[in-house]
Amino acid sequence: MPVRRPEPGSPTRQRGAALAIVIVVMASALMLGIVGVQSALIDQRLAANYRAALQAQMRAERAAGQALTRFDSLAWEQAPAIDEQPPRWSTLARHPAASFACAERSCLYLPVLRGGERWALAFGVVHDDTAEATLIAHSEAVFVRVEQDGAVARVRWE
Repeated sequence: MPVRRPEPGSPTRQRGAALAIVIVVMASALMLGIVGVQSALIDQRLAANYRAALQAQMRAERAAGQALTRFDSLAWEQAPAIDEQPPRWSTLARHPAASFACAERSCLYLPVLRGGERWALAFGVVHDDTAEATLIAHSEAVFVRVEQDGAVARVRWE
């Protein structure tokens, strides 16, 4: 007995086409969902890094403010000379004249001689919460000094 094939346009053929179309649409939706989740994860990481950088900069500014209040009593005899880029955090944190101004040793200030003038150098960092305290972000160097002009004292912030 011969095998009968469905005629073109018959309901049996249409059901097979509908299945293929649904599979293609579902695969497309799945790909869009995966791309959306990946984009959200990247945005979350960027936001976390930006937040850590801002926290580090705010800590540096806090340390700079504290350095200004103690500017005349800083350990100027131990002040290193810095004429180019300031040293890294790990080097500054071990310096004997460094003073930590924030909890968990996350910001410091240090008296330095820059261009032959007295400056206070401030840095801030953000560590992770692990026992190793891995550095996540650090601030830009903040230099501050007090300039006396007669009876008027001005603060210079760079």
